[in-house]
This record gives sequence, structure tokens and C-alpha cells, in this order.
Amino acid sequence: MKKLLTIIASALIMSAITSCGNDDKEDIDTEKPQIIATIDGASPANAATFYFGESIPVKLLLTDNAELGSFSVNIHNNFDHHSHSTEEEEEEHHHEEEEHHHHDGEEGDAFQFTQDYTIPAGSTNFLIDTTIPLPVKSDDGDEYAGGDYHFMINVTDKAGFSNIKAFEIKILQKE
Repeated sequence: MKKLLTIIASALIMSAITSCGNDDKEDIDTEKPQIIATIDGASPANAATFYFGESIPVKLLLTDNAELGSFSVNIHNNFDHHSHSTEEEEEEHHHEEEEHHHHDGEEGDAFQFTQDYTIPAGSTNFLIDTTIPLPVKSDDGDEYAGGDYHFMINVTDKAGFSNIKAFEIKILQKE
């Protein structure tokens, strides 16, 4: 009888350990968050033109299967026509653009912008609906150089997975 109780107790303990292990696996987030640029009024878009002294409207939807964490925006010059291709169509667009001659950038400092943003805890969907001002001049008083720029957004979920989307835009000085 004692042997039978030991076997039953061992089986129950193994069952408990096995079921806990399975629950842990189901709770692990293994999916990257998504950046959706196909919503109504989405901005920016590839090949869009913006002007210094105005703002870039930003309207994108971020989603995650478990929980979003944060996102960041980076804008930098693309005077050398480098690529941050995040989708096949963007890569194709970039190669088509290389066939044409581009003005690399006007005289002046290249504009740069980097900003980190938090997303409310527990969010699985977050609509970015903001604007990013584009100053005409740098802190040293020089006008920013107009030309080709990249607008990049990076979203990270609570599990640490991230996703990046890059847009090829133009930022120009008004004439």
C-alpha cells in the first residue's frame, strides 16, 4: 500500500510539473509587434514631400499580440541613397529611384531627429497621431539642407521584440 501511495504521489508531482511547464510556454510572447501604414489617413508615405518650417503628420497603428512597450522615430538624411529596406516593395522602389539622378542635398546642415515615446501599459493597439515640427534652421543658425531623407519608426513590445519600418521622404526648404 505504501508503494502504491508513493507511485501515485510521484505521478501527481510529475503531472503538476509538466502542466506548469506547458502553461509557461503558452505565456511566452514570440511574435514581433506590427507597424500598420494602411489605415485611413496614414502618414508619412514613401515619396511624400514635407517642408522645413512646417510639420510631418504621423499617423500609424502599432499592434502586438501580447503587449506593446515603446516606439521611437528617427529622421536622417539619405543624401547618399543608402537603404533601410523593410519590405520588398520598398527595396524595389529604392532601386528604381537609383536609376534616376538625384540632387544629393542642398547647401546647409542635414536635419536629424530622434525621439523615444512610451505606450500606455497593457496596450495591444496604439494609434500614433502626432506631428513632428521641422525647423527651418539648426541651432547654429544655418538653414537645413533639403533633399532625400529617411523617416524610420521602430516599435518594441514588452518581450523585447522589435520591428522597423522605413519611409523614403523628401524634406525641402520653401522657395
